[in-house]
Amino acid sequence: MSLSRATFRGKPLDLPGQSPYDPADLVRWVGKRFHLAPDDPWVRESGTTGHAYLDGARSGWTDHPEYMDFLDPASPVHALKRMERDLYLHHWAAHLGVGRVLDVGCGIGRFTHPLLDRGVVVHAADADLESLRRLVWHAAGRQGRLDVHWTDVHHLPEVQVDAAVAAEVLCYVPDAVPALAAIAARVVPGGPVLISLEARYGWATAQDAPAGAIEAALDGDGTIDLPGDRWVRTYARDDVHRLIDDAGLVVEEVVASHWLPDGPLEDTLPTEITLPELAALEDRCRRHPVWGPLNRLWLAVARRP
Repeated sequence: MSLSRATFRGKPLDLPGQSPYDPADLVRWVGKRFHLAPDDPWVRESGTTGHAYLDGARSGWTDHPEYMDFLDPASPVHALKRMERDLYLHHWAAHLGVGRVLDVGCGIGRFTHPLLDRGVVVHAADADLESLRRLVWHAAGRQGRLDVHWTDVHHLPEVQVDAAVAAEVLCYVPDAVPALAAIAARVVPGGPVLISLEARYGWATAQDAPAGAIEAALDGDGTIDLPGDRWVRTYARDDVHRLIDDAGLVVEEVVASHWLPDGPLEDTLPTEITLPELAALEDRCRRHPVWGPLNRLWLAVARRP
């Protein structure tokens, strides 16, 4: 549910006004473990293929919270995650100069917060409650307007927005076509839906490639299915086009990203690198005869007709 239904120790937060809220009114709740009612009971459950990514997030908050809350400057991956976010925004900035955005699978708010800083109204949705709490804590005192929703991609808030972001979300959803269609239904006609998906082969050369996934790397439909570890559907370029078409959207662009800060060539990067230098290296990777097909992600822009 919306922050309008949030409680702390059984009492409403009593935020002034109506949703979406002024982040200035969230300051008093920083560090407080407020509770949200879920839009779908599914987010309370665990153990299925569809829950694999959510179960991993829950374990992450217990086992290594300093890596999960990477917006904290003290996090060991703070600089890395900021560089990755900036790389996304390098590709998508032209589509985010809008008034209202739905951030699906928002996590702790890597896109929500820069959007708020631009004065955007953001509806942030995620299946992990602890991530939503951290998003609110980091959002407190910023600009724009915000509401958060504890839900899955199939039960999104009934809002109308100018654009939607679904970064590294749909590759963890077994039924991705109806999920993308549900996202698109919240976007005004002609509005963009910004998507990123794991690519078919580049994942296997990255540091975080799972042990035992050799068959997924060499054969099959690109699904990495390791019970108790992870479930990920990887995509070839044609798969990305098919997903977007089947969801009733129009493909505007599909860009290969080698995700250099955290992909197959991450160990070869200089210790310090600027965003223009990073973007230039990504362009070289796309044109390279060997590394070209080994991109880690697809960054797609689709439009609602």
